[in-house]
Amino acid sequence: MGKLTTLIFKSIGITPLPILHLISNFLSFFLRNIVRYRTDIVRKNLKNSFPNKSSKELKIIEKLSYRNFTDVLIENLLLFTISKKNLKKRMRLLNPDVFNSLEKKNKGALLVSAHYNNWEWMALSLALYAKQEVYSVYKHLNNKSFDSVMLKARSRFGAKIEPMVSFPKTILRNKGKATINLVLADQSPHKSKLDFYCNFLNQNTPVFLGPEKLMKAANLKLLFVEVHRVKRGYYEMKIVSLADKVLNEKGAATLLHVKHLEQIIKNNPENWLWSHRRWKHSRKK
Repeated sequence: MGKLTTLIFKSIGITPLPILHLISNFLSFFLRNIVRYRTDIVRKNLKNSFPNKSSKELKIIEKLSYRNFTDVLIENLLLFTISKKNLKKRMRLLNPDVFNSLEKKNKGALLVSAHYNNWEWMALSLALYAKQEVYSVYKHLNNKSFDSVMLKARSRFGAKIEPMVSFPKTILRNKGKATINLVLADQSPHKSKLDFYCNFLNQNTPVFLGPEKLMKAANLKLLFVEVHRVKRGYYEMKIVSLADKVLNEKGAATLLHVKHLEQIIKNNPENWLWSHRRWKHSRKK
């Protein structure tokens, strides 16, 4: 089954991207207007996040967010076939000197990002820009065959994919090394780990303290990778330094990356993944 799945994705992957984007146009309309995929969640999230925006403004964001979602979905079919050269052209890192500087100083870093624009291409491309080892946290998929195929695709260019359960141990084992450790920190924590809340997009929001704990335990530099769409199928990444040293106060480092993401979303809200249940465990103010 795994070989068949790989063959199917590779076959799709040779389709020119402009054609895939035409398919994305149709799929976006279909999901939003026909099957109404999570429209109730999207609308609730947008309304609560931007209470001062008009209904017209929210509808525009909603429509564009569905196209962003399907663009990313369709573009990620190329994970199995895209070449290094093509990926670097379509996911360009503006300041690779950040990685070079860390490598020279033998300093490890925690690289925080989010489900914003094409996060899969971003994660895949990091190993092309960094000389040091890149580790990316991974949550196993329920379908074992598809899970195996995705793991192979995500590690094609050298990134080391680590399951969530073993990721902390890997970081601690590499303490003192110039590794780059990527986490996507914008999802809702499990209900058993609701130990820190902050105001995020106008809502009292539970956030992971895991990245902050790992940063402190392994003495990592805190970085944020921004991903901005230049045009369809083309992106630019920028690595932003959030903290040069460990911040001891609980939640201080977490607030840095949460507030940074919040501003990015406010600037271009259509590029975030609004269909996930980000506030399913939120508490009242």
